[in-house]
Amino acid sequence: MPNGSGTVIKRGRTYTIIYRKVQGGRMVMRSKGGFVTKAAARAYYPMLANPQDNPQTTTVAQLWIMLQKQRKWQDISQDKRGHYATAYKRLAPIHDREIGSLRFWELQDLVEDLPGAFYPKRDAKTVLQKIYDVAVINEFISPAKAQLISYLELPSKPLTAQDARTPAEMQAIWDDWTAGHDVAGYMLIMAYLGLRTGELMAIDPDAVDLDARCVVGGIKTEAGRNREIPIARAVLPVIRQLLPQAKSGLCAYGIEKLYSEYGKMIERTGIRQLRPYCQRHTCYTRLLEVKPEIPQAVINAIVGHSNGKLADTYGHISLDAKLAAVDAMQMLPTDVNN
Repeated sequence: MPNGSGTVIKRGRTYTIIYRKVQGGRMVMRSKGGFVTKAAARAYYPMLANPQDNPQTTTVAQLWIMLQKQRKWQDISQDKRGHYATAYKRLAPIHDREIGSLRFWELQDLVEDLPGAFYPKRDAKTVLQKIYDVAVINEFISPAKAQLISYLELPSKPLTAQDARTPAEMQAIWDDWTAGHDVAGYMLIMAYLGLRTGELMAIDPDAVDLDARCVVGGIKTEAGRNREIPIARAVLPVIRQLLPQAKSGLCAYGIEKLYSEYGKMIERTGIRQLRPYCQRHTCYTRLLEVKPEIPQAVINAIVGHSNGKLADTYGHISLDAKLAAVDAMQMLPTDVNN
């Protein structure tokens, strides 16, 4: 193993990054664990290798204490502070994490997994923003890092078929991809593979098997995590072209630029201003529309939905069955006409 190298190992359900280097005749080793994916652990490597470049680090729990000492906090009503305290308790999985090590997709999926509908998630987002603001004021992170919280998506209402992209809209996205816009390719990948935004940004590129037409990855629920995701034949050339550029999961750039480029795509194509998550919902909706009907267990296995007893059957559903399902989706007007 080269001197000064990093190794990622899996411990239980999380990953740990280990840094080793011989200095002055002795082995120096530093490690950091608790990462949901291998990609997240790898992303932390520079902080282990060069801790002097990150002299001021602090945890979410420490920032929470600092937040409560601010004068602005005392100006908040006691009732509202109680709501925020409850929201903070629900963020327990990241209490001991260094603020600079957190990734957008981790925060997005943590918020999505919280109990309740809109309001508990809104309070959690507000608390995160306040914590990140404290970190910026104390120069633990850059202002740009704190802007990540503004991108966290909150539920508005249960999604319906109207929240899926229409065949005409999908055709517009394909046309935008053909015109040379990478962001359209990422939206196609999300739609044909049924990926969450966080999954697009987190899946290890090494987990993509183009020959077998599958990806091993996913996040959030036990059903969604490390599932075998089929690659529809139609989107295979898109993945093949974009994969060599992958830096943030399957994406060539970070979440801020993804959302910025997505907004530009909306303007170019004239399609509805739905959030990127609608691409995943499009996959689920089109799978439900396939005739003859696809078994619900197969659909859930593809998109990573947890559904009681059906979750136990996921490991027994063949890749061939899932590939046949995604290849049968009618995404475009020409598909529908056929």
